[in-house]
Amino acid sequence: MGVIRAASPNDLDAIATMIARRHARVQGATRELSPAFTDPAVVRAALADPPQGWVDVRDGELLASLLWEESDDGRAIAGIIGAAGSPEAMARLYAVAGDEWMARGLATHVFVVPSVDRPLADRLVDLSFGREEAYAVRPLGDRGGPRLLTDIEVDRVGLEHLETVTRLGDLLARHHEGSPVFDRHSNAFYSGLPEEYRRSVVDEDARVLIARDRGESVGLLLWRPGAPFPLYDERSAEMILLAVHPDARGKQVGRTLVSTAMRDMSSFGHTAAIADWRTTNLEASRFWPAQGFLTIANRYVRTVPERPTAG
Repeated sequence: MGVIRAASPNDLDAIATMIARRHARVQGATRELSPAFTDPAVVRAALADPPQGWVDVRDGELLASLLWEESDDGRAIAGIIGAAGSPEAMARLYAVAGDEWMARGLATHVFVVPSVDRPLADRLVDLSFGREEAYAVRPLGDRGGPRLLTDIEVDRVGLEHLETVTRLGDLLARHHEGSPVFDRHSNAFYSGLPEEYRRSVVDEDARVLIARDRGESVGLLLWRPGAPFPLYDERSAEMILLAVHPDARGKQVGRTLVSTAMRDMSSFGHTAAIADWRTTNLEASRFWPAQGFLTIANRYVRTVPERPTAG
């Protein structure tokens, strides 16, 4: 058993080497990820300095590292380069981290784990974590996505259609509120959606596609250049929102939007498309793999219940 202590800048080279070796295994499963991330120096540059978290060390050897940050919504997050190493050592690190997070009032704990690191994912399940989100990628090729034989038309629009974008985007959030996703939102969340979409277009260069069926707006897709994690190839583009009106399901609206977006991405020089979805969203969990997306990482979440006030 190793010794657990706070991570320091002196640990970052060893942490970067461990993460780079794991990324080499990830890239062996899919070539649409960044080849540069197998270089410890590149990983080292992506790590926060000074680090926040803990390491487990035995006889000078790094067994595991758990680096984390607090999200805007009050979650303790060990991201894709935050948790790596021996599953048993990670369990010991979480025992220390959990105390610290709860003392700070952070009751929701998050780990993002590459799919190839199955032993670590299994250990998190033993620790009462549940898989919440899938992160996936697919190559675009020279032409992007296929052209489908369908009556659905797709328009590329801007902020002049913000009301339509908000109305269609609201559909996905409302869908997530139901079973079996149960991702509940406040009224403030819904009232803030127009500004969120405006910011995506203005600040993040998001592109907006609206699908129409006989003139009616029935689907929405937003995509943006770039990648959410450094392990993705920098030439990737990310699909950040796909919503289809319930009355239009079964008409290839989603497939048409995704195919159009992939052709647009390819025309801008992107080589891979990125998507993510809630694993409890049954429709999304069927849809995205059917479009050729390969899951490369998952987000695992545990929320510690409040202490009972009665009894």
